[in-house]
Amino acid sequence: MRALLSVSDKSGIVDFAKGLKELGFEIISTGGTYKQIKDAGIEVTEIDEVTKFPECFDGRVKTLNPYVHGGILYKRECDTHTQEAQKLNITGIDLVCVNLYPFKETIERTEDFDEIIENIDIGGPTMVRSAAKNFNDVLIVTDSSDYTKVLDALKENQDTLEFRRDLMIKAFEHTAAYDSMIANYMNGRFNNGFGAKQFIVGSKVFDTRYGENPHQNGALYEFDNFFSKHFKTLKGEASFNNLTDINGAVKIASSFGDKNAVCIVKHGNPCGFALKEALLDSYT
Repeated sequence: MRALLSVSDKSGIVDFAKGLKELGFEIISTGGTYKQIKDAGIEVTEIDEVTKFPECFDGRVKTLNPYVHGGILYKRECDTHTQEAQKLNITGIDLVCVNLYPFKETIERTEDFDEIIENIDIGGPTMVRSAAKNFNDVLIVTDSSDYTKVLDALKENQDTLEFRRDLMIKAFEHTAAYDSMIANYMNGRFNNGFGAKQFIVGSKVFDTRYGENPHQNGALYEFDNFFSKHFKTLKGEASFNNLTDINGAVKIASSFGDKNAVCIVKHGNPCGFALKEALLDSYT
């Protein structure tokens, strides 16, 4: 078994590589990830030994190679694929661990367009999409918080089709959010924010008790962890209508600035409001 590790966020990557090695994986890696794993004393193969081609153009081309993508994409249960892989001397890659260049952090830090362009990942999303497409045969890992879960699943032979499918969905979410962010940034910079497409990407906070009506499903999505940072459930389980009520109440109370305003909304109707010296007095 072979695992390809190539990450921008290197938190936990050494322990993950060590865990994979203990499970019998051959580790392949690139650039800084390769150096970190090697410096930790873990046996690792550099990517150009696989591609038979040197990294070039200041690192722009590392993994865009048929020995990499062929190894990820060929279907193991397809006789013609396995025969062609043998004919082309392509060896399978069974796990791909990739997270992408820090585009968001770069545009928050600088306006230097040359630096921004260089922080648009090409090889990473391509490997992620290849591995996600072939999730039947390849585990795709894009989140460092999943490292332990993946190692445990492999140890316990629980890397089921459903487990791989969940990782596949997460991978496509990862690349879609990344590309959306780049497109929105470029439109903001060059088209005053009004490009032909506008992308809205939220992260799921939780499933609601039900949707707008009891027979419907619902969920809350947030931007930049805003809800997670500013809201705490004290009791119960929020429904869709509870959240719209909260939105209305917050808008009314916040319109009074820093004053101690409390607003209560039920089923879309403001039914209580107070403004006193202390917030607790306003509430009671």
